[in-house]
Amino acid sequence: MKTFRKYILSSIAMLSLAIMQTACSSEVPNPTPDQGNFSLLLTAADIQTEVQTRASIQGVDVNSFYVSLAEAEGAPIMEGRQYGTISFADCVLPAATGYKLWVESCTESEATALNNGFGAYRFYGEAVFDVQTGKSTPVAVNCTMVNAGLQVVLDKSFTDKFPVHAVTTQDSRSLVFSSNNPDAIAYYNMQADVLPMSLRITGSSGGWDDRLDVTRQVELQKGKIIKMHITYSVASGARITVLR
Repeated sequence: MKTFRKYILSSIAMLSLAIMQTACSSEVPNPTPDQGNFSLLLTAADIQTEVQTRASIQGVDVNSFYVSLAEAEGAPIMEGRQYGTISFADCVLPAATGYKLWVESCTESEATALNNGFGAYRFYGEAVFDVQTGKSTPVAVNCTMVNAGLQVVLDKSFTDKFPVHAVTTQDSRSLVFSSNNPDAIAYYNMQADVLPMSLRITGSSGGWDDRLDVTRQVELQKGKIIKMHITYSVASGARITVLR
C-alpha cells in the first residue's frame, strides 16, 4: 500500500507577525532610561501526518497560543496571554539578561482531556533572551507538536462484515473508535520519542459463531499522527495496516 504524507504549515503565523509589528511601531510609549523591548515572532512548525487527516488539523492558529514570560530568577511577568492579544506595552521590560518565554497551544492536562477525553494536539516552544537599554530585541519562537496522535480508519469491508464493532485503547482512558466517530484522533503526551499502544479490536455480525476479538500493537511517535487502517477480506480475515 502506497503511503502519502502531507506537511502542513500554519500560514496564519505570517499574518499575526504583521499585526504584532504594526502594534510595536504605532503604539510606542515613552520607556524609562533603563528599559528596552522585545518583538515576538511566533510560528508553528510543520506537522507530519497522512494526507487524509489534513482537514482535522488545518485549523492551527498561533494567535490562540498562550504566551508566558518570566525573569531569569523565575518571577512571572506574563502568564497565559494569548499571542493575538499581546501589545507593544507588554513587550517593554527593564534591561536584564535571561528572560525566559514559553508558548503552548494548551496545557499537558488539556491535551488529554479536551474533546470528550480524546485530547488535542499540543504545540510548544520556548526561548531565552536579553533586553538591552533603548534597544529592541527580536525573539523568534518556533512551536512544534510535542504530543502524538492516533486515528483509526475502519474500511467499509470491515464494518460491513462486523456491523457491531469497536477499537478500544488499552490504557487508562479506554478510548473507543468506531463508525460513530470516524474523524476522531486520540492524543497522547509523550515522555519519550515513541509510545507503544495496545488496541483491542472487536466485531460481531450478530451470530455467536462469527465474532472477532483480537489485540494489536501500534507505536505512536512524537510529533506525528499515526493512522491505523483496518480492512477485512474472506481470504485474510481482519487486516490491520499502520500508515506512517
